[in-house]
Amino acid sequence: MYELQHHNQKIQTISTLINDLQQERGLSSGYLASNGNKFKIDLIKKRKDVQKSFQAFVQYCSDHHINYIHKMQELNSIRTKIDKLALDTDFIFDYYTKLIREIEYDYLKLTMDITDNRVKNILESYTNISFMKESLGQIRGTFNGILSKKENDFKLLHRAIHAKGMYDASRYRFEATATPKFQKEYIAIIKSPDYRFLQNIMKKLFSHKHLQENINPAEWFINTTHIINQFYSIEQEHLKEIDQVIKEKTESVTMTLLVNVFLFILFLIFTLWLSLKLKYDISKNVKLLSEYKNAVDRSSIVSKTDKHGKITYVNDKFCSISGYSKEELVGQAHNIVRHEDMPRNAFKNMWRTILDKRPWYGIVKNKKKDGGYYIVEVTINPILNQEGEVEEFIAIRNDITDVIKLHEDLEHTQEDLIFRMGEIGETRSQETGYHVRRVAKYSELLAKYYGLSDKEVKYLTTASPMHDIGKVGIPDNILNKPGALTQSEWDTMKKHAEIGYELFKNSDKPLLKTAAIIAYEHHEKWNGSGYPRGLSGEDIHIYGRITALADVFDALGSDRCYKKAWPDEKIFKLIKEESGKHFDPKLVDIFFEHLDEFLAIRDKYNDSSSFMQEKQEQKA
Repeated sequence: MYELQHHNQKIQTISTLINDLQQERGLSSGYLASNGNKFKIDLIKKRKDVQKSFQAFVQYCSDHHINYIHKMQELNSIRTKIDKLALDTDFIFDYYTKLIREIEYDYLKLTMDITDNRVKNILESYTNISFMKESLGQIRGTFNGILSKKENDFKLLHRAIHAKGMYDASRYRFEATATPKFQKEYIAIIKSPDYRFLQNIMKKLFSHKHLQENINPAEWFINTTHIINQFYSIEQEHLKEIDQVIKEKTESVTMTLLVNVFLFILFLIFTLWLSLKLKYDISKNVKLLSEYKNAVDRSSIVSKTDKHGKITYVNDKFCSISGYSKEELVGQAHNIVRHEDMPRNAFKNMWRTILDKRPWYGIVKNKKKDGGYYIVEVTINPILNQEGEVEEFIAIRNDITDVIKLHEDLEHTQEDLIFRMGEIGETRSQETGYHVRRVAKYSELLAKYYGLSDKEVKYLTTASPMHDIGKVGIPDNILNKPGALTQSEWDTMKKHAEIGYELFKNSDKPLLKTAAIIAYEHHEKWNGSGYPRGLSGEDIHIYGRITALADVFDALGSDRCYKKAWPDEKIFKLIKEESGKHFDPKLVDIFFEHLDEFLAIRDKYNDSSSFMQEKQEQKA
């Protein structure tokens, strides 16, 4: 009974520490996001609370005494840098979240040592509401960052998606395990205006609708914190209920001891009965532990390795997702499922962490036996023996392949939609839609050799098909006139650059901003004789300069309603003559240095073969 009381004291101490750290994480993020103008007084007060709860935690967790003194020293160093505004909110959020996870791991190890079924049931419910609170705290922090920036930060959004998945999983488990009393309190929370506000904001944030609405980060933070505090209250009620169970058991044990002493004096045979009962209880607990193991095996992808990294155990889910049998996996290193996309240094960092007797968390892409892949969220826990040395490692994984693929599909859908819009502009002028394909490929090649970043190259390649989208606003009799245009008609035709710009200029999406620049400036000339603004030299955005050369090269080599395609010699001659006049000289040099690659693109996407090419790509 003393051990159970001691474990409960540890658990309550850990609960207080985690809650204080969660609040300090939120206040620290808010302090940095406001550039030191908000939350300073509250942050100083909360640090004192954390200091007290950390000291209590170290006192009860003597087996980790040195490690957590080091953690406190590290935390104080981090706080000094926060006060000097020397760290960013992303780093702080990750640092506190990692620290909280390590402490949660100590809590989980404690719960495994408790054999009392009633306490275990309460702790299972407590664990789920605690994990809900932590996941909601992570969502609060990530969304607060997004709302403060007033733009989508896909790194933060990915964290929020992950935290939302953890929140939902813990919520489902809580709803399945909580007693009616806690169910009633939980239902009251989720029906409250604050919770409905939280759900509404999350829906908008995950669908990007917040970018069209003015959502107050402070209101989001306050309402979410209110819900988190209510979850914390439910946590504390769980711990009070455990205290009550221990009190009841203490009274019961005292009475039982008296009865047993009395019965022992009267009946020696009771000893035999008691030993048989104890044997039954042990057998029952062993069976329960086996059931817990089976429950983990059914819900997660599990493997164990020895301290040298050789696989000693895999469950059925591991075999199912990897395509390997247990016989093929046991005795092998995990390299057997390593995907070539995963850098080796990532695994070096993992080994450094777990050999240092610390858990490691990460997202890993693995290779299936048939050559396919799957993506998992991994937690690797080192298991220590009585001497405190690593005995083996247990890895628990959750398959997130569908979540990652959904994110990629959304990006591809956006790119395809933009490409189709570019084709609409070309279709209106009765020209082949494959012109935009070639211009995109030429632009990509020029951008890479010019030295633009991978992100800039991607934005330019994706948005360049919309360079002539403004033609949707030009009358057909002008757009498709086979002969020369009058001055008035030409003035109307030139307006397509401004029309395209007006379509996208007010968007806050980087890709559509790129499209606006390209539409506006791809008819500007290096010497300032272009339109619509007569920009010159490097005053013309590099996106406009690149698209100008790509567009002219393709247009001269293609049949149009008002002309026939030019021969290559004539095209090359004009491009050289227009270097420093129409075109950026550096881009012209790049063009001729890599001429064979541009011609290969033209041959691959020529109008006569493009239909078959597109069908082949769709099949692939």
